Amino acid sequence: MLINIRVKTAGKRRDILQPTAYVIADDITTLRQFLADIVSTEVDRYNQKETDAQMIPFLTPQQIEDQASAGKVSFGTVFSDKKVNKSKAVDNAIQCWCDGLVRVFMNDTELIELDAPLSIQEGAEFTLIRLIFLAGRMW
Repeated sequence: MLINIRVKTAGKRRDILQPTAYVIADDITTLRQFLADIVSTEVDRYNQKETDAQMIPFLTPQQIEDQASAGKVSFGTVFSDKKVNKSKAVDNAIQCWCDGLVRVFMNDTELIELDAPLSIQEGAEFTLIRLIFLAGRMW
C-alpha cells in the first residue's frame, strides 16, 4: 500500500518536510504494527548501504536537488560495518512512542493508542514528529 510520510523534529527552524511516498504492508491494523513496519524497512535500507567509500565522491545535480528536497544532502556513506539489530530498533521506536518522544498523526488526527484498530487507506498521509528536549544553561 502506498502512503505519504512527513517527518518533523520539533524545534527545528525549517518547515515540515514535503510528503514522501512510502510503501507499507497491506495487513497493518494497529499503530504498533505501523511503527514496526516503518522501522523494519528503514533498518533494512540502512543495513544494505555500502561501507566502501568511492575513490572520488561526488553527487550529480539531480541527486543534490532530490536530497535537498528531503532536507539533507549527504554522500550516504556508512563509516561503520556494524549492522543494526531490527528487533531492538523496533522495540526502541515503540518505547520512544510510549515515552512521548514521538507523536504520530494520520491525516491530521493524532494516533493516541498503540494497539487500537487502525484503518489505513491508500494515499493516507502520516506525520511523525520527534520531540526533543532543550538542554543547556543560561549565561
